[in-house]
Amino acid sequence: MSSESTSALSISAGSRGNAIVVRAVGELDYDYAPMFRRELTELWGTGAGGAPALVLDLTGLTFCDSTGLAELLWMLHRSRETGTHLVLAGANRTLRHMLATTGLLQFFELSATVEEALREEQAT
Repeated sequence: MSSESTSALSISAGSRGNAIVVRAVGELDYDYAPMFRRELTELWGTGAGGAPALVLDLTGLTFCDSTGLAELLWMLHRSRETGTHLVLAGANRTLRHMLATTGLLQFFELSATVEEALREEQAT
């Protein structure tokens, strides 16, 4: 069975007010982590990563392994380097549990939805 036919990752991004919303759909794992990093690196390279806020929409994320978690940590580090406020929106229960179990939950800001994250960003 080809991994491309059953599990893929797609990344899309767009501006919403003062924020860039990046939507990840599919699996963020060993196979797709390089593509995730390449897409996000390109986003930061175009200057879009210089937006005051970046909301990572994870509502379509179906799986995240330890490699995917490492990519989220990379994203957190990169956002801090660039002065971008990072919010993870729509993280499922499994991902929240993974972040809590590893002690990383305290370093991420989570929001239930993209809309909630954007409202909170506008309020600040």
